[in-house]
Amino acid sequence: MKKLFLLILSFLNLFIFAQGTRIMYEYKFASNIDKKDSLDTELMYLDIKKDGSKFYSRQKFVGDSLRDAYIQKQLASGSTNFSYTDTNSGKIGYTVNKSYPDFKINLHTAMGQNRFDVIDEKPMDWKILPDKKKIDQFEVQKATLDYGGRSWTAWFSQDFPFQDGPYKFHGLPGLILEMEDATGTHIFKLVGSKKFDEVEKIEKKEITPPVGGRVVRIGNMTGGKEIPVSEEQFKKQWKEFKNDPVKDMRQSLSTPGVKMRINLNGKEMNDPAEMLRNMEKFQKNQIKQDNNKIEPALYP
Repeated sequence: MKKLFLLILSFLNLFIFAQGTRIMYEYKFASNIDKKDSLDTELMYLDIKKDGSKFYSRQKFVGDSLRDAYIQKQLASGSTNFSYTDTNSGKIGYTVNKSYPDFKINLHTAMGQNRFDVIDEKPMDWKILPDKKKIDQFEVQKATLDYGGRSWTAWFSQDFPFQDGPYKFHGLPGLILEMEDATGTHIFKLVGSKKFDEVEKIEKKEITPPVGGRVVRIGNMTGGKEIPVSEEQFKKQWKEFKNDPVKDMRQSLSTPGVKMRINLNGKEMNDPAEMLRNMEKFQKNQIKQDNNKIEPALYP
């Protein structure tokens, strides 16, 4: 009877992986440590498939999909002179991919006009504690971790056949259902799970203006291919960006034949000097306000 149960369980696990499981987390966070009494909330997805998982913001995904559909529609009509303002795309712009079974981790994030694929090779040295409790109908156990410049407490359940969790976190003998840092400014809580069919989403197509045509930049969109970097290389890029957040824009504007216009806080600008002045002020203020990163060690 026990062997039959194990066979059924193995079959169910294979079925779950083949179909795909979406774990949904409520993520509460403070972007500004000085405003930790007023946390933002975003719904995050952890899509788990046989070969790995992807962690991302539902709000950002929906916003990007709407934006891309608009761009494709405009380009199909022959127009390359248009603008798009997304006021509700969410605050969490990064995604995290983990591969199974080696749990190779890639953080996909943007900085200014560039996109980076940051390879994370840091170990996760969990300390599993005897404390147990129930979250809904699931029995969970406590574990702690120092990672990326923060101290974390996690509650994981072996009722799920996944050794995964929100953001980069993984490696416990079960799924992480809740996780909170010591400051109480980054909190993940399970809100549900569901199956989804093994259908790959259509990859976003790179939009390249015709040679000699107008270069279109829409809002704060980043363009081009991702740049693969190590964490040390990313830290160096971040320091340079903090010192001169409009360096890439300045270089772009100095390229012969390139024209650019931006919409910043509802104001349209196409004068290079005005754009650089206002964008530098805007970016430096953003950096100052966004001072409570989930992984502060990456942003020295």
